[in-house]
Amino acid sequence: MTTPSMYSTRRPNERSELVHNQAENGIHANHGPTDTCTTRPIDRSLLFLMFCVASASALLTTYASKSNDIVLGDHAPPLGAKHRKQKHDDDKEDYSCKDDKSYSSRTVKTAFEMPFAALFKDKKGVRKFEASSIVKVDDEYYSICDSSWAISKFTASSLTPFSDENVMIGDPNREADEDSDYEAISYHNGSFYVIRESVEHVHDDSGDPSTYHAIIEELDINENGDNYNIRNQCRCEFEFEGDSKGFEGAFGFADAENEFYIVGLCEGNHCSQKEMGRERGHGRLVVMKKNVTGDSNGGCLWETVRIIHIPKSVNFMDYSDISVRPDGKVAITSQEDSALWIGKIDGIKDGILRPEELGFIEDDEYDLYQFPLSDECKKSYCNVEGITFINDDMVMAVSDQMKGKGKQPFHCFEKDQSVHVFALPS
Repeated sequence: MTTPSMYSTRRPNERSELVHNQAENGIHANHGPTDTCTTRPIDRSLLFLMFCVASASALLTTYASKSNDIVLGDHAPPLGAKHRKQKHDDDKEDYSCKDDKSYSSRTVKTAFEMPFAALFKDKKGVRKFEASSIVKVDDEYYSICDSSWAISKFTASSLTPFSDENVMIGDPNREADEDSDYEAISYHNGSFYVIRESVEHVHDDSGDPSTYHAIIEELDINENGDNYNIRNQCRCEFEFEGDSKGFEGAFGFADAENEFYIVGLCEGNHCSQKEMGRERGHGRLVVMKKNVTGDSNGGCLWETVRIIHIPKSVNFMDYSDISVRPDGKVAITSQEDSALWIGKIDGIKDGILRPEELGFIEDDEYDLYQFPLSDECKKSYCNVEGITFINDDMVMAVSDQMKGKGKQPFHCFEKDQSVHVFALPS
């Protein structure tokens, strides 16, 4: 079965739009100026003046177009709220939270939080919690880490130190000397579907180059609630460029015939880990359905059904998780931008999926929030990797370990490896 190309999602008319936009901005090459009213040559001093004006105009246009693509720095962005697109021009040193009159309307409020290290009486020898995703099942929450094979379980009311209700399910070292690369978790009909981000598949028999695919594990928790059984491990048909950026989040729903679908969220724009993966506003979802006989080895395969473009209003550098409620309300987070987008997706009603109708309406209302900033007006929630709804007014998030060796500033340390509860602005 042919795997869909990463680049097939690029719109075919992007080149023509670029040419059109350049022409609109006066960047296209001009022929020499002529006097349309007479055949007299234009005075040289006038020609020089026109040249200077044209050059300055082109320079300003180029600067303006580039200024919209400035990457967020330590200083946080005024992200805006309904109908307002995200701006990326506030890593400037003169941005001040105290002077931002809209700060409270576009910033979620921390209700309470707790480091993972303080949740469990028995941490099973785990010393780092690289949290990557979270899902709500009834009144309980289940979180995963890409460094561990265990599933963390707790409730909102049990986010207190060393509570008996907080447990780690499964062996964190299930596979010796190998991280789980767990990046997404969803739940359906008694089973958890946990996604390993992107795993190298070596084709020894054919001699073909290695390919990279996510793996979905189907896990059933035992009666004692302290371990799980692996019911299935299936490769995804969708192919990634490498093992550093694959599926970073996911959600799942069944259709009217009770066929279960998983929708994976690509971490990089265009589902790419290359330079184009950092082109803001090109997020992608991959809709998949399991075929139990589709794999060439006689196993199972999550076949790609279709690819969905995330709205341009989700103008993120990366995408760290997604949560979708039965009514179609959506939350999408960005780790790099320390931001949260909340909107609506069509094709889900009363928890029933209509896969052929699944998609976004670009002009629909949405809310764009930032996570709270430090006293120095810098990003403090630098590593939010998981998100789920608690109710209409609150969300729960989990954070990864901060990046070491100077890759992230010291003020990212306080909030890393933690569970957070946020209240949405009223």
